[in-house]
Parts: sequence; C-alpha cells; structure tokens
Amino acid sequence: MAKQGFRLAAVLRARKAQEDAAKTAVVRARADASAAVEAVRARERDLDGRSVPLRSTSAAFAATLTARQAIAGELAAAIGVRRLADESVEERMAELTAAAVQRRTIEKLQERHDATRKRTRDAAEAKAADDLTTSAAFRNEGS
Repeated sequence: MAKQGFRLAAVLRARKAQEDAAKTAVVRARADASAAVEAVRARERDLDGRSVPLRSTSAAFAATLTARQAIAGELAAAIGVRRLADESVEERMAELTAAAVQRRTIEKLQERHDATRKRTRDAAEAKAADDLTTSAAFRNEGS
C-alpha cells in the first residue's frame, strides 16, 4: 500500500502563513493606535499649556487665541487619526480571527485524515494477524 500524505498540507501551510501575516498586521495596527493616542495626548498638553495671559496687549491676546485655535485644530485631527487607528485595529483583529478559523478548519481535516489512516492501518494489521492465525491453524489441522 502506497503511503499517501495529507493532500491539503500545502493549504494548511498557506493558512498558517495567512494567520502569521494577520498577527503581524494586528501588532502594526496596535502600534499605530498607540502612537495616535500619544499624538492626542501631546496636543492636549500643548493646548493646556497655552493659556491666555491675564495682562496682555490686544495683539498678544489675538496671537495666543490664534495659536490655541491652531492647536485645537491639530487636536481634532489627531482625534480623527486615533479613531481611524482604533478601527484599523478592530479590522485587523477580525482578519486574524478569520485566518485562525480557516487554519483550524484545515487542521481538523488533517486530524480526521490522520485518524482515518490510523484506523485503516490498524484494520489491515489486524486482518494480517487474523490471516496468519487462520493459516497456522489450518496447517496444524492438516498435519
């Protein structure tokens, strides 16, 4: 009997590679999300540090308000980037989950295949042992 391997072994390797790539994408997305959170915090600190002076000229007052407005705009943009980064993490996690499910499905098929091969091999060995026993008994009766 020719030894037959698992025909979906290449598919299983591909599924594992997809899952590894998805894991890498999750790590990258989480790093981007962390950087986005830090950018928001930095803009918040910058905005908090730009208080309006109590005694100032109208030009200084206007300049301070303009600077605060610019920082507030940067903060709003950073918050938007953070939201996009969080969505990206969620999407990458969904892709990782899907890749893991696909890999596990192929692994289950491999496990079933291996179990079937073992049962077939065990049955063939049992039949061979029975044939030897029957043959020996037949020879002993004939002697």
